Amino acid sequence: MARKFFIIAGEASGDVLGAKLIKEIKSQFGKEKLEFVGIGGKMMEKEGLHPIFPMSDLSIMGFVEVVPHISKLLKRIRQSAVEIIKQKPDFIVTIDSPDFNFRVLKKLQNFKSAKKIHVIAPSVWAYREKRAQKISQLCDLLLAILPFEPPYFTKYGLKTVFIGHPIMEDAPNMSQKALARDIFRNKFGFYEKDIVVYITPGSRISEVKKIFPEFIGAINLLKNRVENLSVVVAVIDKTKDVVEKMAKDFEVKYVVVEGEEKSNALFAADFALTKSGTNTFETLLYQLPMLVCYKVNSLTHIMAKFLLRIRFANLINLIMEREIIPELIQNDCYGENIATKLEFLIKNPQIAKLQIENSQIALKILGLNNDESAVKKAVREIIKL
Repeated sequence: MARKFFIIAGEASGDVLGAKLIKEIKSQFGKEKLEFVGIGGKMMEKEGLHPIFPMSDLSIMGFVEVVPHISKLLKRIRQSAVEIIKQKPDFIVTIDSPDFNFRVLKKLQNFKSAKKIHVIAPSVWAYREKRAQKISQLCDLLLAILPFEPPYFTKYGLKTVFIGHPIMEDAPNMSQKALARDIFRNKFGFYEKDIVVYITPGSRISEVKKIFPEFIGAINLLKNRVENLSVVVAVIDKTKDVVEKMAKDFEVKYVVVEGEEKSNALFAADFALTKSGTNTFETLLYQLPMLVCYKVNSLTHIMAKFLLRIRFANLINLIMEREIIPELIQNDCYGENIATKLEFLIKNPQIAKLQIENSQIALKILGLNNDESAVKKAVREIIKL
């Protein structure tokens, strides 16, 4: 009989991590027959996951933004719990998306036949610290990506292991930069003299509609201040149509890329404007100086300010306990301000260099260049259960 894993990922970054976990599980379990069921995207499906419904049903973020979808989300929570009981898996692995995943796990508190693992500890250090005690009753193992997280949970008896950040294993070979840069620039008509800005407008339609217009406005303002300014915009399938339509408002040379082309684009770029999130780590692995920006519904922002107890939105800044990467959040996230900050970064190479040097220190803390990857550690800990 096959060992069965029920895995839940709720958004694009979770799909990437879920696919890595499935691949590593297959590697560490050897010739043992395995089965993967649950919720995930195309990358997890490619590794063998059989989905019970589309992951896109869960890709909603924000206090206010989620309200119109509550009925559907509650239905999916019930469906997931019922399906898990029906499937009788040996392991339940939930990835991030705590608001959804912990509600599913709560419905499974009397389901004792499976080992329950949650990957990426919720940010109890940022707000609602008392959640740690409740979460400790739902899981057998919690895998944390930040070094300071385990004590928040172990004091309540939950086995919590710091594994590092999984994206660190995607660090590129920087010796390939010059060649990849030339190939990309030649392919898309960028010149050596061009200042190329790599932009990530968001992985959700709602993010793109709020943040991308500010990025476009900033670049259009900068075109007369920075010579030979050009843009590369990275997209995923879900946002591609919206991004391509909005990108037509750029008044500079631009190209929209996806999939494997993103790697060469990162090598070819000089600076980055990124939406706050996992993509900031990816960009820093390519040693691109950047600004981090984010904007949400106004009411969501007010509620977040009331609840949050942290100084920074970006994890690099949190780890270093100071602003290494400029953050332009909510009211600071507007075209003129972004243009001014990006112009300063472009025209002050020593500041840009210092940002990269300090960021690399934070990335090493998160596992960059470690002998054992975060995903290998995660699966090793799962096997121990």
